Amino acid sequence: MRPLLFPLEALIYGPPYAGLMNLIRSPKPLEAEPTWELITGDKPLAYELVCGHWPLRPLRWPLLRAKMKQDHVLGIAAHYDVSNDFYELFLDKKYMFYTCADFNREEDTLEDAQQNKADFILNLIDPQPNDKILELGCGWGSMLRRIHQHTGDKENLFGLTLSKEQVAYNEKHNGFQVEFDNFITRDYQPEFYDKIYSIGAWEHVRPKEVAPLAKKLYAALKPGGRLVNHFFCRLPEHLFATTICSQIYFPGSIGSPYRDIVKAFEGAGFRIAQRTIHDYRPTLRAWFDNLVANRERALEIVDVHTYNRYLTFFPVSWRYFNDGLGMLVRWVLEKP
Repeated sequence: MRPLLFPLEALIYGPPYAGLMNLIRSPKPLEAEPTWELITGDKPLAYELVCGHWPLRPLRWPLLRAKMKQDHVLGIAAHYDVSNDFYELFLDKKYMFYTCADFNREEDTLEDAQQNKADFILNLIDPQPNDKILELGCGWGSMLRRIHQHTGDKENLFGLTLSKEQVAYNEKHNGFQVEFDNFITRDYQPEFYDKIYSIGAWEHVRPKEVAPLAKKLYAALKPGGRLVNHFFCRLPEHLFATTICSQIYFPGSIGSPYRDIVKAFEGAGFRIAQRTIHDYRPTLRAWFDNLVANRERALEIVDVHTYNRYLTFFPVSWRYFNDGLGMLVRWVLEKP
């Protein structure tokens, strides 16, 4: 079946998509370093030319259109509802952040780097006791825990997620007010929150949803409120050929160009008070190494194809940033 699927998928979706699916379908666990080198290493010029132009630009959105119509929960469940135990194998032990860390020093461990990130974002949010604070896409409650450590206030912390596994984890370990709801389609109470923030969830907001959601969040904040957004976005404004590979890992999600996101937030009334750019690559390599180190346990929790999917996901994402196609940004946005 694999030999038959490869040429068909290469013709429709392009050689990178077909190549990744062929790796993932391997009946055996992929070898770590050969897989990393295969995905991140240089390719022959002819191959790069084909990958950069196939599928042809007029075909790219039509190929993605069906995925962009599906319910968000399907794509979130496909990626995040694998197993909490599985994620614990490669994420940091203290917070379980599944977002870009800050490796400030060469000797920083993943735990150090995620603590650096938590403290950095805490400073951006500037939470005060009795502030009503909402996290969009709260994951396993990582940042909510850091805010609670700082303020001692739990009853005013709220989180939203579309992962049932994450809701269950929060109920068991954290006790925060975490709801299973879609922050994109949700109706918000006007001027209810002092602070709203998102760490690595904006990537699931589809291009047509960006501007309407920015307006809803603006309305949900009190005057003088603050929105902190940690997100990655694509730099080319056109939909480049290999974008379709994202559907292997996050079906139904597609990033927006940076320029469009700026226009949406400023158009909603926000002022961008601060912007910083960060390097995702060291975090992706750390997760890859942790997964490889825990390979035997991982294969007790998930099947071979799931293991292979994540083993390819990290180098694919690493290359996305290394090739200059994407950028990790942190914003502080203020509502006058």
